[in-house]
Amino acid sequence: MRKSVSSAVCGALLAAACRVYGQEDQRDVVALTTDNRLEGQILGLARGKLAFAIDGAGPVEIDWSNVETLRSPREFDVELETGERLSGAILSPSPGRLAVTAGTASPAVETQDVIRITPIAATPAERTSGYVDLGLDFLTANDELDLKIDAEAENVMRNYVTTLSFDAVVSEFDDETVQRRNYFQIRSRRLLANRWFAIGRLHFEEDRELDLDARTLLGFGGGRTLLQSNRAVVALYGGLAADRERYRSVPGTEDNAEAFVTVEWDWFELGGDTRVTTNATTFLGFDRGRRRVELDARLERAIFGNMHWSVSVYESYDSDPPEGLENSDLGFSFAIGRSF
Repeated sequence: MRKSVSSAVCGALLAAACRVYGQEDQRDVVALTTDNRLEGQILGLARGKLAFAIDGAGPVEIDWSNVETLRSPREFDVELETGERLSGAILSPSPGRLAVTAGTASPAVETQDVIRITPIAATPAERTSGYVDLGLDFLTANDELDLKIDAEAENVMRNYVTTLSFDAVVSEFDDETVQRRNYFQIRSRRLLANRWFAIGRLHFEEDRELDLDARTLLGFGGGRTLLQSNRAVVALYGGLAADRERYRSVPGTEDNAEAFVTVEWDWFELGGDTRVTTNATTFLGFDRGRRRVELDARLERAIFGNMHWSVSVYESYDSDPPEGLENSDLGFSFAIGRSF
């Protein structure tokens, strides 16, 4: 009887130890250059910041340059500076090195060569990030109201990156709308080898300043990410587009065929709170040598938590507008926003 009780106690202790060990083995662990060691769950890496949920303390953002080792038994999508994409569990065989394995040995890379980590089990919402900005200026003496809304959402899958952006400006003076600009765009990229990609884009525009009642554009092309790191991303792409335009003061609609070239530049302060984005596209018409330029630049600075302030500049230029109409719409705005 005494022997059976002793065996039962030992068995219970062994089972408890196995459970504890199993729980610890399932935790993600990050070791920092400051000799701190954190246990919890990796939420993802993007723009030089590792999002990590610490056990009992909640999520924090860690400067990627401060990460010495990282380990997780869970599976992740991992992207390198070269554009190579890997999937599997992650571990650090030595400080400053990271290996991605799906049950087999995998060559380790420099930690700083890793630019994106996303849990494979992440939901579509967890794979989406972006911001919403709101700028509002109301001048009672002149009965003037200026409203600016700017929003963007980016969804990152293993082989696809899809971006939705919306930009709206409304200005009223003495209860009369003097300016209205609405711009909605969808861009989707199919990622290929060596940082090449194919892209499709769809735009909807309205611009009262240019007397543009509606423009719908559909384009396809390809390009390459020239640089991607934990400090900046630079991409160049081009292709062909078809658009349909309708002006308020011009009867009917006009269909155009164009070639386009786009330069994108995204810079973020490593471990900091500042981000600068610039998107410039030139459209070249085939029918009458017309040239259009769309420019959008934005500076963002974190305030606290997910809140930030931003300054934006935009311009729409048309070298050959309908007779008597403006050929440029230039705007500037200041807003308060929230990132997600």
